[in-house]
Amino acid sequence: MMALLPGRACAATTLLVDSTFYSKFPYIRFVSSDEARVLAAGGSTASAGMQLTDEVFYSTAASIGFAVNKTEPLPNDQLLKELKDVVLPRINNDSLELVYMMIRGAASPEGPYENNKRLGEKRAKWLFDFIRQQLRFPVNEKLFRLDSEAEDYHALCYLMKQASDKDYAYVKGLCDTHLPAGNIAMLKTALQKAQGGQLWKRLNAVYFFHLRAARVTLYFKKYEAEHIEMEEITAPAVVVEIPKEELPVVQEIPTIEVEPEPVIRWLDRRELLAVKTNLLFYGLYVPGYDRWCPIPNVALEYFPKKGHFTFGASFDMPWWQDYDAHKYFQLRNYQVETRYYFKADKPHNGYQPAFKGFYLSGYAHGGVFGICLDANRGWVGEGIGGGAGFGYVMPVSNNGHWRLDLGLQVGYFRCKYDPYQYENPVDPTYKDGLYYYKWTLDANLFKERQYRWNWIGPTRVSVTLSYDLLYRRINKKGVSFKAYEAYRANWANEPHEAHEPNESHEPHEANEPNKPQGRKEVAYE
Repeated sequence: MMALLPGRACAATTLLVDSTFYSKFPYIRFVSSDEARVLAAGGSTASAGMQLTDEVFYSTAASIGFAVNKTEPLPNDQLLKELKDVVLPRINNDSLELVYMMIRGAASPEGPYENNKRLGEKRAKWLFDFIRQQLRFPVNEKLFRLDSEAEDYHALCYLMKQASDKDYAYVKGLCDTHLPAGNIAMLKTALQKAQGGQLWKRLNAVYFFHLRAARVTLYFKKYEAEHIEMEEITAPAVVVEIPKEELPVVQEIPTIEVEPEPVIRWLDRRELLAVKTNLLFYGLYVPGYDRWCPIPNVALEYFPKKGHFTFGASFDMPWWQDYDAHKYFQLRNYQVETRYYFKADKPHNGYQPAFKGFYLSGYAHGGVFGICLDANRGWVGEGIGGGAGFGYVMPVSNNGHWRLDLGLQVGYFRCKYDPYQYENPVDPTYKDGLYYYKWTLDANLFKERQYRWNWIGPTRVSVTLSYDLLYRRINKKGVSFKAYEAYRANWANEPHEAHEPNESHEPHEANEPNKPQGRKEVAYE
């Protein structure tokens, strides 16, 4: 085979970055040299001719999901793995010049505003630090924009618009009314009251999971072809013979479509059964008994699948005795209780635990007792009572298991009892080492429990530590000791919140606008 090397030099061009590779990642953007110079000089995106609206940003940005009240990403986040293992190493390899970076951290609007603001700032800072550490070249902090949305209502409106949500126009109207004036609290209140509270519940179930995120878009300088006119060189043509058998053979490599690796999300389960103990009882000091008498106690609380009521039972059993000093402090107290929690939420919609906050309670109890302070002062009997109480429950651990319960009960208690003493009360000279009822009349006239004692007032003060022992599974029947359930979804970009089976929020059918097409999902332990 013959090749002709001409005697004139041609125009030379520089190699371009593989645009096909980067086109698969919409959060990687390229700008012209003129736009890059404006941004590098500290100019705004508008002065550079870039129309970077909220809708453009949300439609292109990479979204990294976060769990409730967390400032580190969800484990095994697909987009985070994609950035770390694929995109950022390729950027380093191509030596791309970063000219602008926009990061926005946000929280969903359920919690207090100040806490949501803190979460948004820390999530944005975490993502910026992560990208800066992964890039091989230094990042000029003047070339990035770090935003935080305490409660990202702009993203909520964008998601509702994309889903053709029936309430989009109403929610967008409220946002347009209150957001320009900075009336976040009024906007939240309006959304919570709309449709009798049903709108807020639906937004929580369908969209709020997406708002707990940090989003990023990266802008790089686009390397354009440079046309260089080279000096004309006159030279004789040279004929070179190339052996035919040495020509390289180019084989076509078949395209292999790889199914995206499933994203693992963690959904909060609804608690089923908690075991509790009253910490105050372990510090009890009994006057007259003149020593500390901790009261071992245990309680169980059952949480139904729906509603605001819970049901519980408790057992107290101090069994202290000192034979030589004739001191006894022995009780067996049984109590049943029902509570009404003013706030009872679905945990997999963003609340863990589901039953928390203020509650009212009703209770009934009964028991037996034997108390002796010395050889001459002892009482034995039984009692029953009942009443009402109120309290407050707060989570005290990040894993959702531990809670602190502060409570007070007020009611009526009535007991029947008899006093007793050591040795015979009729004949003190008769010593047999036994305890006798304090009765000096005819023994045939004696009847047990001739004495009564009534009490109206506080019957129990509690600082109770609670541990959620069992949880309801979400996607199949049964119970588990684990507070969270793993959820896998082959959904490319955004995280999705699954709905608990048989609850009011049913999964969308394939032809409904709120569900992306081509989604495969599996829930497992």
